[in-house]
Amino acid sequence: MKSIILTLVAFFLCLNLASAQERGFVVTGKLEGLKPSYLFMYHSYKGVEHRDSLMVKDGTFSFKGKVHEPSMCIIFSKEIRFQKVFYVQNADMKFTGSVEAPDKIVITGSPVQDEYSVLEKRIAEHRSKAMAIYERAEAVRKDGKTEEANQLMAEFDKLYRGEGAIRKQFIIDFPKSYAALGELLYWTTESNYKEAAELYAAIATELKTTDKAKEIEAHIKNLDVTQVGKPFVDFTMNDAQGKAVQLSSYKGKYVLLEFWASWCGPCRAENPNLREQYAKFKDKGFNILGVSLDDKEDRWKKALEKDNLPWTQVSDLKGWHNAAAIQYGVRAIPANFLISPEGKIIARDLRGEALNAKLSEIFP
Repeated sequence: MKSIILTLVAFFLCLNLASAQERGFVVTGKLEGLKPSYLFMYHSYKGVEHRDSLMVKDGTFSFKGKVHEPSMCIIFSKEIRFQKVFYVQNADMKFTGSVEAPDKIVITGSPVQDEYSVLEKRIAEHRSKAMAIYERAEAVRKDGKTEEANQLMAEFDKLYRGEGAIRKQFIIDFPKSYAALGELLYWTTESNYKEAAELYAAIATELKTTDKAKEIEAHIKNLDVTQVGKPFVDFTMNDAQGKAVQLSSYKGKYVLLEFWASWCGPCRAENPNLREQYAKFKDKGFNILGVSLDDKEDRWKKALEKDNLPWTQVSDLKGWHNAAAIQYGVRAIPANFLISPEGKIIARDLRGEALNAKLSEIFP
């Protein structure tokens, strides 16, 4: 009899999960101090943005939708300083708490969010510790204790840079969590991709069928094939006039493959230096191919005109899902790759004086 009851419980549990997956998610909440007229919800999947908005009534809200797999999401207001980042999945989810303390808002109904909240707590505790040291450093500096302040700032800097280790530990601690997949993709860089491959190998087998896992696999592979010393990866993309441009057409010359965007401040700040170096060395065989991670054509073209960039510029206007950026493992900009006439990547992420010195070495 007991086994029959357990079987029935398991059956109805599976039935409920399947039903939730079919109907999608319902995110409801009642937050103290929530007085704006509208709330907005945003998430994306494979580069496709999903946006929703609704009118708030007496501090309550209810968003409905459907996700292919758990997705990082944000709910925010344009009228007050309120936003909350969380994982949404096809389930009945509930927000409780206050807009005055977003970090203390409790979100129930999502196992993935439950796991992600563990990471949020670890990060919050780490940042709180770091800020306490920073504030102490500022206080002793005002008292004229410069040496002690410098020591505290060094301690703060070490803690600040140690946040990646917390994310890495979360990946290790939760190998069966979809949230760990998201963190692994976020954590993986050109400098640690081999270690990332080892962490990925330890992820639960059932997670490796997800699109997020496939994205991580591709990212690690792309980082490997675009290392210094490797042959360049060819691609074709349209320029601002709609003409197809192929990277391999630059073979026989030095070309700086420059990833940027109109909204990227550091990218735009580097453009005057790029103009100067281009003018200095273009007649000696130096070229630049700009790849914009913009998704709005008008903003891209206005930036091209304002910054007066004379070299070829291409974009597929897919933002962070730019095909060339994905091929080269680019997840932060500015980023660049210097390619030799023989088609080898000979340097990467050269900016300012580092770029100038490299070009002066090549073109004495």
